[in-house]
Amino acid sequence: MEPDLTLDEAKSVIATKTAPKITEESIKARIKDVAYIGHGQLTICIITMLNGFMVNGVSAPASPKNYDSQVGQRYAYDNAFKQLWPLEGYLLREHLSTTEAESRGG
Repeated sequence: MEPDLTLDEAKSVIATKTAPKITEESIKARIKDVAYIGHGQLTICIITMLNGFMVNGVSAPASPKNYDSQVGQRYAYDNAFKQLWPLEGYLLREHLSTTEAESRGG
């Protein structure tokens, strides 16, 4: 069963929150480079972050007749980008826990 809120409704709720958070824009601001490699109908996207860390995403159609390079790039990019959310979330949580510990004096 799907959640009660649609994705757009959930995004609207989060937009009202003021605590530090990871956003699509904050992740995009940390991207240094995006590169694509094509091999037949396989598309690989490599996202390099400002700190040099890299993630990759792939896409390939089930049927070669459905192959479209721009669609392949979109799906490969989305596949790679989704991997950045938990990494950036961890980084923010680490920063917040350090800040919280310092404000408590320890």
